[in-house]
Amino acid sequence: MRQSMRWMIVVAGGLAFPAVAQEEPAVPAVGEAIEVRVVNVEAVVTGASGERVRGLAAADFRLLVDGREVPIEYFSEVMDGTAAAGEEVGQSYLVYLDDSFSLANRRNDLLEKLERDLTLLRPVDRMAVLAFDGAHVETLCGWTGDRDRLRTIFQMARQRPALGGRMLAHQAALQADVDWIKDNAASFEAEEVVAILEALSHRISPEARTQLGRTAGMAAAALRGFETPPGRKVLFFMSAAWSLSVEPELYGPLLEAANRLGYTLYPTDASLSDAPLVTALDDLARATGGRVMVSAKNDAFRQVVADAGTYYGIGFTPTWKADDRSHAITVEVRRPGLHVRSRAGFADKSPSTETARRAESVLLFGGPAEDRRLIVELGAPVRHRKSLDVPVMLGVPVEALALQPQGTGYLAEVPLAVAAADENGRRADLPALRLQAQMATVPPARTYARFRTVLALRETPQQLVFTVRDPVTGRVLWGRAEIAPDRGGK
Repeated sequence: MRQSMRWMIVVAGGLAFPAVAQEEPAVPAVGEAIEVRVVNVEAVVTGASGERVRGLAAADFRLLVDGREVPIEYFSEVMDGTAAAGEEVGQSYLVYLDDSFSLANRRNDLLEKLERDLTLLRPVDRMAVLAFDGAHVETLCGWTGDRDRLRTIFQMARQRPALGGRMLAHQAALQADVDWIKDNAASFEAEEVVAILEALSHRISPEARTQLGRTAGMAAAALRGFETPPGRKVLFFMSAAWSLSVEPELYGPLLEAANRLGYTLYPTDASLSDAPLVTALDDLARATGGRVMVSAKNDAFRQVVADAGTYYGIGFTPTWKADDRSHAITVEVRRPGLHVRSRAGFADKSPSTETARRAESVLLFGGPAEDRRLIVELGAPVRHRKSLDVPVMLGVPVEALALQPQGTGYLAEVPLAVAAADENGRRADLPALRLQAQMATVPPARTYARFRTVLALRETPQQLVFTVRDPVTGRVLWGRAEIAPDRGGK
């Protein structure tokens, strides 16, 4: 969805909202923020035959960031969910149901087994469930340790439509070309037949390709937007999109989001994909520290619990500059013959990126009512051939503005992110930027600064979410508007 934002005029001043004239806010200073927090890496170590290797110490590991060795500041060995000191280590399992590429019978068998295996959840563990219907992602259950509630959720999830059969039917229609080549093989040279069949084997139907783009993109967006729990995080991803022989790079955004947020990815097949196609994604899952789960008994979740519960926890404290740089992580074992599986990187998120992520989160899942403090007013749209120019007035609480002295007054600024989605779930992230305005004096508390702009949008009904980050509290404030081309906005 191609859309853009043109900033026209910026006007600062109090709107007609309640204000306390005698009360002045603290002036947030603008400057470089150096944040201190730990990056945790879960490392699984195996021997030549795949057996787990236990009893290693911190000195047995090398930790490299961007190719340079860094000190290991935190270290622990966790076996079956219990640290060496006897403390239980909680795990957070995010179950993602991709109904757009799942077959109902296969998905439901997995869910029935998962429901029975909820007994594996300990009091320190949590689980949440998201589902994607091909257009929208839905929170079936937020983070909880309530097994009875989760059982009810999985029973309901088995009633959801599964669209994988439709997608695979589109793909199967391409098989007619393959059959024709095989039936007429005598008309071609043997080498030609091999080359043609090889080329045809990589085709994807237009319908499936379009849906796959939505599926892969929405999975990454959901991971970025959903509430991120502390501690060990596991993504149990149930889908069947890899049955289309797709390029693994299509799942790059999902892997990037998993590494950025510290999730270990465990995909499992919710269709009847060929084993080689499923295992081809194993390298991608391993880039997050996980692996593809292939189970004839449909007990993939039991395998996930066993695999994710035994690892070495390695932590270090980088210098955070909030510059959006991505950093590579490599964990090595000094002892020969051993293999390590761990996440491959992390990102140094900037405030503007975090604000944009929050806009995406509000768009997908809604936001806290107490943080809905931005005022959004839409003007009458101006129609062009294929788009709308929509005037926007954005009211931002002055407490959320970072003020810095400039001349005899102040420069007020704040990062702004805007996200949009149409009624079919297609999303567009509009350009992020910083709102700026000149102010002669420190404005009174509980007033608003006004910012005016024009959005160039597709002429289709859609939701808009605006977010800014309060520099003092760190909370992300948001506002929502709806575009309805036949009647403007509301």
